[in-house]
Amino acid sequence: MAKKRRPTKAKRTVQGKRKAKTGQAVSPPAPRPSPQEEAAREAKLARHREAVSTYEHGLGALQIRDFASAATAFKSVIEEFHDERELHDRSRVHLRVCERQTMPLMPGPKTTEELVYAATIALNNAAQDESLRHLQQAISQDAEAEQAHYMLAIVYALTECPDLAISHLERAVELEPENRTVARQEPDFKSLREDQRVQKLLKPPVRKLRRGHRPAR
Repeated sequence: MAKKRRPTKAKRTVQGKRKAKTGQAVSPPAPRPSPQEEAAREAKLARHREAVSTYEHGLGALQIRDFASAATAFKSVIEEFHDERELHDRSRVHLRVCERQTMPLMPGPKTTEELVYAATIALNNAAQDESLRHLQQAISQDAEAEQAHYMLAIVYALTECPDLAISHLERAVELEPENRTVARQEPDFKSLREDQRVQKLLKPPVRKLRRGHRPAR
């Protein structure tokens, strides 16, 4: 009777590995989402696609300079799609552009007083060319606008046009003698003070004594 052969050591090792492998715990499959969860996910994706479509519609309108339609689209992204934070930031940037473009223009100054006031504001902002335009228009409307002449003297003094500055200062003092007193304290006339014409112009006038009165000793 033939003897039964024992498995070799190597075979026993392989069998042991197989046994150990079959003994490992198997992870259960991930649970499938419920129909309600699946529907909610699809609805969220649909809302995202709608938000992107609305945003892209706004970009298209912006490119053809239809600022009103673009603003409507960007506002819709911000107000209707609350979860789209990234699109909100982009939409706000584009919306500011639309608002600047559709903002009604303020009516420009028309009366002499409005023109002088606008010239003063422009000069305070160092916009000398703009100030000069307003003042020249004011003079064309009213050649005896003493404030416009005074402001023109300042502008021309600052732009190193002394002859024009002195000419308008003389006219401003002629129309309103009180401008002489104001001009003495005017820092913008510093470049003119060495001119003899200005010194003579700003010199206080000599008061004439009335008859019967003698100067006090």
